[in-house]
Amino acid sequence: MNADPFEEFAAWFGAARTRETAEVDAVALASADANGRPSVRMVLMRAFDERGFVFYTNLGSRKCHDFTENPYAAMCFHWKSVARQVRIDGFVERVSLAEADAYFASRPRESQLGAWASKQSQRLESRTVLEQ
Repeated sequence: MNADPFEEFAAWFGAARTRETAEVDAVALASADANGRPSVRMVLMRAFDERGFVFYTNLGSRKCHDFTENPYAAMCFHWKSVARQVRIDGFVERVSLAEADAYFASRPRESQLGAWASKQSQRLESRTVLEQ
């Protein structure tokens, strides 16, 4: 094992990337509200470095609300093809506005429009409403 956990993660992530048939960057993300009520969902990790693991979300989402009340999270990657999982927990903080804007600008136009049109974590009346 590498003494640097981020270097070890990078090696494991690279191995999984070459063998995994599903999205290797998919991770279960758990949050809890102010009362400790947990919630877990799948997100896509978009980057990682010595600062931590980056995912993006709508600031109106349940997870963002949870993190405002309780800024701790847990994540679990599972890569069946290499028989490994990685569990992470710690403090959550926002990326800089510049970093968030750069990520948003890198997304396909259809994804940008979908993000603008939808209200994440809220029930959508119909597909027609989204398309309008």
